[in-house]
Amino acid sequence: MVEMLTGPAAGTGSRAAFLAAATRRVSGSLDFLRTQQLGLRVCVPEFADWAQLLLLDGGRANVISQRAGDRILSATVAAPATALTGQGRVIATGRPELLHVADGAGPEDTGLVALVPDLAMRQQVDELRPADILGVPLNARGSTFGSLTLARRAGHGFDPEDVELAEDLAAHLALALDAARRYSERAHVAAVLQSSLRPPELPEIPGVRLAARYRSGAAEADIGGDFYDVWHSGDGWSVVLGDVSGKGVSAAVVTGQARYSVRGAAHLDPSPPAVLRTLNALLHGNEPGRFVTAVYGHATPHPDGGWSVTLGSAGHPAPLLVSADGTVRPLQVKGLLAGVVSDVTYTAVTFRLAPGDTLLLYTDGVIEAEHDTDRGLRRLMEIAARYAAAPPDALVEAVEMDAVERIGARRSDDIAVFAVRAPK
Repeated sequence: MVEMLTGPAAGTGSRAAFLAAATRRVSGSLDFLRTQQLGLRVCVPEFADWAQLLLLDGGRANVISQRAGDRILSATVAAPATALTGQGRVIATGRPELLHVADGAGPEDTGLVALVPDLAMRQQVDELRPADILGVPLNARGSTFGSLTLARRAGHGFDPEDVELAEDLAAHLALALDAARRYSERAHVAAVLQSSLRPPELPEIPGVRLAARYRSGAAEADIGGDFYDVWHSGDGWSVVLGDVSGKGVSAAVVTGQARYSVRGAAHLDPSPPAVLRTLNALLHGNEPGRFVTAVYGHATPHPDGGWSVTLGSAGHPAPLLVSADGTVRPLQVKGLLAGVVSDVTYTAVTFRLAPGDTLLLYTDGVIEAEHDTDRGLRRLMEIAARYAAAPPDALVEAVEMDAVERIGARRSDDIAVFAVRAPK
C-alpha cells in the first residue's frame, strides 16, 4: 500500500505527521536506488518544487533530481572541489546552506552551479526562478556522505521551521540510505563470492564418469558452505567434497580458502593425510572458531582395470562404495574436523574402484534431512542400491530430490552430492 503524504502546514502537528510519514516511506526498502528515488518523492511536490540527492562515491558524486511533474534525472559529477561554497561547504561543515537565485541570472550562475553541479538539473531549477534553494547534509554513523537540496519558487521560501524540518528529514533519509547501501554492498560481495565459489564444471576424465548436484539452503544474499572440486594432480586425479561451518560472507571466505588450499596442497603431495593436515593448519591458524568437514581422495589407474582410490576424512560423513551388483557399504575412514586443534594426524584407506563401481560422496544435509542421521544414511544406501546400474547423473539427482522432498520448507542446510563411476 502506498502511503499518501500531505505537505507540512504551519502547525507543529502537521509537520510531525509529514516527517513520520516520509520516514516510513524511505525506510521501507533496502534497495539503494529505490531508497534514493523515494527520498525525492517524499519531497516533491509535498515539501518542495524540486529536489536533488548528491551522494559521494570516492572522487565522484552520484546525483539524482526531480522536479514536480517531471521524470527523475541522474548524473555522475566530480565531487565538490572546495569546502568554501555550495555542496562542498554543506558537506564539510554539516550545516545547511540557503541560496536565493534571482530571475534572469541563467543556469551558469555561480551560486547555483555550486549547489547544483549538473547542467540539465540546473536548467530545471532555472525554470523556477526566482527561487530559494536549501542544501542540507546527509550524515550517518558520524560521517557526512552527501546532501539533500531542495528548491521552492519565490514567495514560498524556507522559513526557520522549514529548514529544521528539512534537516530532520535529511537525517532520517541518511539513515535509510546508509542501511540500504550497506545491504547492497553486502549483497554485491555475496554475489561475487557466490560466482567465484560456484561449483566448477566437471572435467572430462578418460575412464571415469562424474556427476554432481549442489543445492544451497541459504537465504537470499547468504552463501552456503558446501563445496566440491575435482582436478588433475600428480599421476592421477584428486577430488574433495567439504562443508564449512556457518553461512554468509564469512563462511564463504573460508569455503574459498579451504577449496584452494586443498588444491594447492595436492599439487605438492596428493596423499590424503598430507592434504588434510595442510587444510587443518590453515584453518586453525587463520580462522579460529571455524571448522570444516571434508573427504578428500586421490585416484590413479589400477593395473587390473578401474581405479585405485586413497581416501582421507576430516570428520565427514562416510563415503559409500556402490558396487555394480547393487551392494552398498560405507567406507570406514575417520579423522578429526579440520580447524579444531593444531596438531592432527590423519589416516587413509585405499580400495579398488572396479569397473561398474561408484564412489558416492555427500554432505550431512543429505542424511540429516529428517534429523536422524542413522535413518538418513539407511535411506541414502537404499537409493544408492536402487540406482547402482543407472547413470551417475540419475543417481545424484535421485539423492538430491529425495533429500529435498523430505526436508520440504524446513530446508536450511546445503546439499551436495558427488559420484565417481568407473565404467565397465
